[in-house]
Amino acid sequence: MFQKARHWFEYMVVRNVVSAATALPWRTGRQLGRAIGSFYYRVDRRRRRVNALSNLAQAFPHKSEDELKTLVKGVYRHLGAALLDSLYFGRFVSNWPAERLYETRGLEKLADLPASTGAIFVTGHFGHWEILGAVASLLGYPVWSVRRPFDNAYLEEYLRSMRGVTGQRMLSKEGFLRQMIRLLEGGQNVAVLIDQDARRHGDFVDFFGRPASTTTAPARMAVRTGAPVVFAYARRIGEQNRFRIVLSDVVRPRADADRQSEIQRITQRLTSDLECVVRRHPEEWLWLHRRWKTYPGKYSRRED
Repeated sequence: MFQKARHWFEYMVVRNVVSAATALPWRTGRQLGRAIGSFYYRVDRRRRRVNALSNLAQAFPHKSEDELKTLVKGVYRHLGAALLDSLYFGRFVSNWPAERLYETRGLEKLADLPASTGAIFVTGHFGHWEILGAVASLLGYPVWSVRRPFDNAYLEEYLRSMRGVTGQRMLSKEGFLRQMIRLLEGGQNVAVLIDQDARRHGDFVDFFGRPASTTTAPARMAVRTGAPVVFAYARRIGEQNRFRIVLSDVVRPRADADRQSEIQRITQRLTSDLECVVRRHPEEWLWLHRRWKTYPGKYSRRED
């Protein structure tokens, strides 16, 4: 009973904060998000800041310590702004004309997708990945994605309802690969994030010059079903309340290639696609998590 009451209280706090924040003009709300990010940067006592600084130093060895610290702060500020942007986007998407909210680049790459399967959309925790999922559905490519549900059932239902406005659908993490394969074979689309440490379940590919344990799920699904893999990302256009959706690469599995080699090739190519955009806009990627905590020859169970 106490836990249920606590979950209800948490839900009401979140809902009221969201309502209060999105009652402000969008640009004001974005500035509030940045301020929240800056505040969290100052009070965050966990190892996230240290992880981010270390990761950035190895990825950009030519940058000074002051430049790296500025980048880390920028990561926190971007996350705060991106959170508010996604809330406003969900609020206005049903009422504003599409051209006021987003534009696309590379959409023609989807013109010759096979009719026999769906497509596998891949991205990372970069830019405005939540908005990317929403726009995919608005463009006529609704996706199924995977996420770990909240323990708080009220918050879980609230998030599902917010995502459901734009046609996003979610799968349970348990047995998700089999579920996604069935969906692809039925002509539906799935979405996967590829930039979290996959521990012992991943394959090592190069990411910023370091071996990174990376999920092979998109590549395995592509090889199994023949479905193309589309790398995409979303970024805000300047300070506009508008976003650019970029479909930068389409990877097609080769039917005559060795299965394991093809899985490795596709996984590396997608990871390189992500690295390319992160290098251009490093403050918009989630450097805070321990992307390289698993390394060849050793498996680490240390907490993030």
